[in-house]
Amino acid sequence: MGRVMLIVVLALALMSATPINACTFQGDIQHTGNFTSNAKIIPKLEWKTYLSGLVGSTPVIVNGKVFVTNWYGWEKWQPGFYVLDAETGKILWNDSDIYGASTPFVYGDKVVVGGMVYSGSGWDYYGYLYIINLTIKDVKSIMLDSQPSYYGIASSPIVYEGYIYVLTHSNGTLWKITLDGQIVKRFTTGGIINPYTSPTAYNGRIFFAGNFSGENRIYCVDTNLTEIWNRSVDSQITDTPTVARISGEDLLIFATKNYLYILYLNGTLKDRYPLNGTISSPAVAYNRIYIGSRDGKLYCFDFNSSGKLSVLWTFEANGKIDSSPAVSNGVVYFATNTGEGTLYAVDAFYGYEIWHYRLIPPTNAWYNIMSSPFIANGKLYIGADSGYVYCFNSSGEMDFNVTLSPINVTITISGRNYEVRQDTALGALLEASNYVTDGAEIWFNVTLDDSWYSQYGSFFISSIMGLGTQNVNGMWIYWSIWNETSMLQVGANLYYLSDNETIYYCYGDGSSLSNCSVLLKIKVHVKPVGISNLTVNSARLGGNATAWVNVSSAENGWYVVVVSGTNDQGDYIAGISTVYLSKGQSLRVPVLMHVPQRNTVGTYKLYAGIYRLSEYPSNLIDWFGAVNCEVSS
Repeated sequence: MGRVMLIVVLALALMSATPINACTFQGDIQHTGNFTSNAKIIPKLEWKTYLSGLVGSTPVIVNGKVFVTNWYGWEKWQPGFYVLDAETGKILWNDSDIYGASTPFVYGDKVVVGGMVYSGSGWDYYGYLYIINLTIKDVKSIMLDSQPSYYGIASSPIVYEGYIYVLTHSNGTLWKITLDGQIVKRFTTGGIINPYTSPTAYNGRIFFAGNFSGENRIYCVDTNLTEIWNRSVDSQITDTPTVARISGEDLLIFATKNYLYILYLNGTLKDRYPLNGTISSPAVAYNRIYIGSRDGKLYCFDFNSSGKLSVLWTFEANGKIDSSPAVSNGVVYFATNTGEGTLYAVDAFYGYEIWHYRLIPPTNAWYNIMSSPFIANGKLYIGADSGYVYCFNSSGEMDFNVTLSPINVTITISGRNYEVRQDTALGALLEASNYVTDGAEIWFNVTLDDSWYSQYGSFFISSIMGLGTQNVNGMWIYWSIWNETSMLQVGANLYYLSDNETIYYCYGDGSSLSNCSVLLKIKVHVKPVGISNLTVNSARLGGNATAWVNVSSAENGWYVVVVSGTNDQGDYIAGISTVYLSKGQSLRVPVLMHVPQRNTVGTYKLYAGIYRLSEYPSNLIDWFGAVNCEVSS
């Protein structure tokens, strides 16, 4: 591979080209995060590919390929600029000399990305810009930041009107460079800026963060880097500015550590709103602004009738949000930069959670997500500190294995509570909706309609994972429920499951299981008996406590119910009852427990367990607890 090392000098080179397949951070050079797609992504993991290290870069997808970088991370890592197959996740090519957190810009047969080269001292790295010719696998590297830092060039470059624009953070400099790697010009503000902030282009202008004499500023220059205006802001600009049209006005939107700013494109302030800003950059869709914060909230803003910023809703995630939201088809997707990094899908209009995919790291590891979602061809791509790139689909089969008990569970619909058996098709769906698999926890929203309950005793499934009944080209698409032989003719809460049965939820036209865009395949294990509740009264030393255990059975048989527990001193109390249960029967079984005089007073934490009589005490079927029993003298 040829590599030309270019010393930083000013040189002129004229370059004019029409962008072909140009894709970058947040999807466009205005960084709107507004991805056009008719598909809704579901938490169906299509593939994940291990790159090692930390994948803080946003994967960019062009022509069926994924372009992404990684940088140093957990244990042994294989650094590089990676090209993956977008359909399979297979690694097609890797240049191990290019690494960092910069998001690539794909421009025709070239990729432009920031990176770092080790300075030879501590955690210091020089900042390099790389121009990769994909056709001949040639790479040109340019050292732009000679002041070593932890980040190198983490800024994500853009290509605008045939030239590269990128920021270096140690001196707040915007660079203009040809696609052949010749430096045309630079605009230096002089001070340190956030290493992740990137330039934004619109209508012949470049907008970027700067720092002049310790004063944080937002700058606007033309494509020749001639200043048009600059404006002082309260603190460091933490993210990448977004330019978008909202209600007929072209606006510049960005966050500092303390505020969300909205400017007109002439630099005049329209409004600002208190916000704990992060590197989460604004996404704009439906005349609304979506942005994450340090306090772990996703904010949705619009402008009220007086033209002032107004919070429409907030969604509280499980930690700091550095990921920049991606909006598509009425859904906002983003992730959290916390130890159990979580990808969320939230309704863009009302702010309720549709689903999440939460990474579960091993002990003493942290799977933060700083990467931002990228949506292309009905799929969502994102990186994580697990070292993986993840691809989620909008269609396909999701498989679940759930264990159910023949007990009643309470669900709430339209403010009304209902008792539903867990060992039904509905119970299986609700159990599958909070599921742990393959190093992650999946949760998805199930909405039910009780309009027909008084007449038929069943519920209508309004939506699963945000997918609801809709008319597509004159054909109704909805959720139908199937067993191995046919579609169910009763409501999901009225169909009782047998052990080892498989139930299917099909999102399609209802004609067949083979004609589903999304298929949930749920294999169930039904316990022969289950415990739904435990209550116990208080007791005195030398006396007795009575526990009441609610049990339900899916088959005939004799069972043993045991209630036992200890206090903080290790003293224990226990009791046992034997009961016969018929299939479908529910009973409240009393269990008498003697409290020895020698025990100490205090709180005893009690648990209830149930066994088949023939298998007692070796095979525990189900248990419930803990419930406090207060023992006095």
